[in-house]
Amino acid sequence: MRRRSWRFLAEWLLMALLLPPLLWWLQSAPGLSQADLALYDWAIAHRRPDPSLDVLVVGIDERSLNALGPWPWPRSVHARLLEQLALQAPQAVLLDLFLDSPSQYPDDDQRLARALAQVPVYLPLRYVGPAEPGTGEIPHFEEPLPMFAHNARAVGHALLTTDADGVTRRMNLSEGTPGAMKPYVGWQMANALAGSAAPALAVAAPATPERDGWQAQGSFGIPFAGPAGTWRTVSYASVLRGEVPPELLRGKLVLIGALANARLGDELAVAGAGPVMQFSGIELHANAIEALRHGRTVTFADGAGLLLWTTLPVWLALALFLWAARHAWAFAFGLGAACLVVSLGLLWRQHLWLPPAAPLLGIALVYFLWSWRRLDALLRFFRERVAALNAVPAGAFEPEPRAPAQAWDSVEAQTQALDGAIDRIARMQALLATGLWQMPVAVLVCSDAGTIVQSNAAARSLLLAGLPSGSFADDPLRGSTVRGVLQQATCESPPARLEPNVAEHWSDELYTERTAVTGKVFRGRAAPLADAHGRVTAWMVVLRDLTDQRRAEREREQWLSFMSHDMRTPQINILGLLNLHAGGANGMNPGRLTEGVRREAERSLALADGFVDLIQARQHTYRFAEMPAGAVALDAVDQVWAHAMASGVALTTRFEAEDAMLWVDLALLTRAIVNLLRNAIRHSAAGSTIELCITTDTDARPGRVLLAIRDQGEGMTSQQMQSLLQPTEPGSPAVPSAAPVPPGTARSHGIGLAIVRAVVERHGGLLKGSSARGVGTTFVLDLPLHLPAVAAVAAMATMAAKF
Repeated sequence: MRRRSWRFLAEWLLMALLLPPLLWWLQSAPGLSQADLALYDWAIAHRRPDPSLDVLVVGIDERSLNALGPWPWPRSVHARLLEQLALQAPQAVLLDLFLDSPSQYPDDDQRLARALAQVPVYLPLRYVGPAEPGTGEIPHFEEPLPMFAHNARAVGHALLTTDADGVTRRMNLSEGTPGAMKPYVGWQMANALAGSAAPALAVAAPATPERDGWQAQGSFGIPFAGPAGTWRTVSYASVLRGEVPPELLRGKLVLIGALANARLGDELAVAGAGPVMQFSGIELHANAIEALRHGRTVTFADGAGLLLWTTLPVWLALALFLWAARHAWAFAFGLGAACLVVSLGLLWRQHLWLPPAAPLLGIALVYFLWSWRRLDALLRFFRERVAALNAVPAGAFEPEPRAPAQAWDSVEAQTQALDGAIDRIARMQALLATGLWQMPVAVLVCSDAGTIVQSNAAARSLLLAGLPSGSFADDPLRGSTVRGVLQQATCESPPARLEPNVAEHWSDELYTERTAVTGKVFRGRAAPLADAHGRVTAWMVVLRDLTDQRRAEREREQWLSFMSHDMRTPQINILGLLNLHAGGANGMNPGRLTEGVRREAERSLALADGFVDLIQARQHTYRFAEMPAGAVALDAVDQVWAHAMASGVALTTRFEAEDAMLWVDLALLTRAIVNLLRNAIRHSAAGSTIELCITTDTDARPGRVLLAIRDQGEGMTSQQMQSLLQPTEPGSPAVPSAAPVPPGTARSHGIGLAIVRAVVERHGGLLKGSSARGVGTTFVLDLPLHLPAVAAVAAMATMAAKF
């Protein structure tokens, strides 16, 4: 009996010595650390500080990007914002932008540097890590350009630390390599605003090595005031335009940075403000700076304090179990609850975090080990007593031994077979859904009542004016009726029933040819889908797209009309001249005959050339390149200058945006301008002037380049101009008649205007015009402004450096 007591005491001492080191090693394991972080997030979320009204976030949001153009913006825009803020005298400004490389516009850099001197601005450092982990490269911070750093109030790091689960909960007061530690820029702002009240003692903690020679010092937790959007936020564009009331800016702590809806990549996962969500970096800085200002930062226990916190509950549990083993479970439960209460109480009251997972695990291990050893001792005693009883001789009363039961079953095999069958059905369903989605024919699967159950990509493209959904799972047509969708898509009333008293099924209305609001022509057919008992449970509706077929029919009819009329007219005139000459008509001498035949032949050749040019303008593979708008216009002027001089018409140019860049096929766009210039010359009297102008529309997003050709000819009415500018049916030749134009009608522009319209549309532009009788006519080519390749590369490099 005494031997068992000494053994029991030795096991008790062994647990007291070995469990604390084991728990110290396990506390950083993924399971325990995740449990601690989950409890920490819950506790932080239930004791949120109120967001301060002294903090204002100026967000680079989607609205600002729509108003100011794509990111990155010129630095002159940021300079204007700081100049606007300087009028309201904020306490401090955090400009969360990296300014460590010069822009392509030195004047913008100089302006931004001057603006930094007008406001107490704090700038972040850009962290540059090794290209590949383990290469031995030393990470470092990139300083802002001297002109910016000199005029800024302070410069510091803005690194946001993520835990092992990828969630941001803490930051470091200083980071860097030994001898080159950089303070957190928000801590500098808090020190400047709060003076001695800032938690400077936290920086006295020893630096902690992290990776590749990098060190961190003064880790602190961030108590979040709430989910994203909690802090008072105004749009960057609103502040820039002066739309924000001055009292919202005056004397405030202004934080300028990208918001989540800007989709600039500056987003981090955050827990502690509720469920895990995406926070923008500037909102994280707002929470961190406010916590530093008011001394609400969370201190994470480490070192000897954390070791004592992990060890003490284990030793206390062992002492209580030894003292009163009968109440071990009550002691274990009470100690575990006490650990939770102490951990949460210190976090909420003293902003000190003692992770409870390791102590709780230690208490649970002590309880289970203690219970196991006690139960093992009891079972050992029972085995000894059973063995002693079995050693008593039984003689003839010895029972017959039973055969051991076989421990086998087919559960695993059946489970695998079921998994295989489910996987087979799932793959069949996936293949069926994918095949239906990718079918080039518009297909609707409907119930017997005509309610749409599923549609494929072709059906959505045919019936919806917008872009179709990118997944068959997200079906915007599901739940709608076929009749309602067709009526909405075509803006047509359902066809009248021939027999009103006879019930008509919804599928009978599909066979009528319809034209959708998108311009597509289609006709439907429906096929019933019956079950094994022959009952119709669903319908398959196929909408056949007839657009190309009808377009080809219209195009064939129009080309046949053109060939039968316009192309034959010069040939008929030539035959008429030859017949007059053969009949000896008066005045039909050989010279007049030759001139008439030449004129009609040239007219026929011009129509043929125009026809070829129109086909090329519509079907030619364009070779686009960057080209200044002024160069394109001057090339066209050079081609028609001699013709204008011969006609006594002066050509003048007025270029307000000569260097505006276009993405064009130079030959075809020049041909289009030449056609308009020749039309203007042909309809202008001798001594008049034709003006070619170039300007830009800066209010449009994206920007536009406007090329205008204005003449002083006879002009036309607005109705005649609208008939010329009205787009033709897709695929139609749009060739006006070659017959003489009667007086008082709109002047003829021949095939040339059709070529112009085709070329402009292929360039993503619009052809506009205005005219009045006796005043002249103006045609405008409205083309998209192209960002030069050099500027695009520089913009991409700047954005990559920032993010």
